[in-house]
Amino acid sequence: MQQAERRLSILWTMGLRYSDMSVMLINILSEGEFELLGKILVVLLSAFTLTLFILLLVLLHLLRKEKIIHSNLLLYLIHLLYGPLTIVSDLFGVEPDSIDRIFIKLNNNLAFDEFKATDPCERVILLPQCMRDASCPAKLSPVDGFHCISCGRCQIGSIKHLCDGLNMKVFIVPGGSFAKRILKSYRPRAVVGVACFSELYEGLLNTGMLKIPAVGIPLIRDGCVGTAVDEAMLLDVILAGIDLTGKAKAYEEFRCHYMRS
Repeated sequence: MQQAERRLSILWTMGLRYSDMSVMLINILSEGEFELLGKILVVLLSAFTLTLFILLLVLLHLLRKEKIIHSNLLLYLIHLLYGPLTIVSDLFGVEPDSIDRIFIKLNNNLAFDEFKATDPCERVILLPQCMRDASCPAKLSPVDGFHCISCGRCQIGSIKHLCDGLNMKVFIVPGGSFAKRILKSYRPRAVVGVACFSELYEGLLNTGMLKIPAVGIPLIRDGCVGTAVDEAMLLDVILAGIDLTGKAKAYEEFRCHYMRS
């Protein structure tokens, strides 16, 4: 009985959950073999984590030094590292959003110049339906999402008003699959996506497959209803590449400080 409990303890320290596989291992391995298996897995996990960390440092170095390297290659490396790093962070109890936050920042840095070079009228803004007020009167269209009537109960109306003046299309979408359908239908030259971290990463993955430069803006207040976005950060992206007069007017209207666009 004590040996079985000890083996379970070793399994748990290796990050494995009690499952059919763990029961099978307890029954067929001796305590010494179990300890050896644990040591091997710990060494492999450590080597794997170190390799990922080194690759990430190299990636950051290339970005900081502005080395000439194709952005698509860097984006591919980012997406390649995302899954393994998420698994490792989960094993070590790291907050899941931390990995998403890092990769979204890297993606935005790589995509920003190409995004900025596009004509504003060829950009699309994707806003999540959870930004709406709980009593939002907007109706849902199966073709292009919710139709905002600018009732003033949330941030969406003012964002839409600004984008309408710039001839940018704004879509309020109920989910990731809906957003993907809009991208395939409208084929924009560039995309601004607003969402929670997990949805944002999935959306950036979709735009990458469609070869559309996209910048992701995370929500500052998440949840299912009444979420919010940092308007200054969003404006910084929406107004990228627009003349200074247009920017000044927009920032004054939103009472936000100019950032980098």
